[in-house]
Amino acid sequence: LREEEARRLEGEALEALERARLEAVTVYLGPVEKTTAKGTKTYRYYFASWKVGGKVKNVYIGSPRKMPLEEATAKARELKRRDIGLQR
Repeated sequence: LREEEARRLEGEALEALERARLEAVTVYLGPVEKTTAKGTKTYRYYFASWKVGGKVKNVYIGSPRKMPLEEATAKARELKRRDIGLQR
C-alpha cells in the first residue's frame, strides 16, 4: 500500500517538474532593423529564450501585430516542449 502511494507521488512530482521546465521561458519584444532602398526601418518582434543543456537558445516567435503576449508565450512553450523532447 505504501509502495503504491510512493509511486503515485513520484509520478505527480515528475509531472510537476515537467510543467516547471516549460514555465521557464522568457518572452520579450526585440528590435529588428530592415534596410531597404528607402532607408532603414526598425520593427519589433516577439522572441523567446530558454536554456538547453546549459546554453541559452533564442527563438523568433512572431509579430506583436498578429498575436498578443499570451499567445506568444503559449507558442514559445510549445516550441520549447518540442525542443527539449517532452511528450504532451
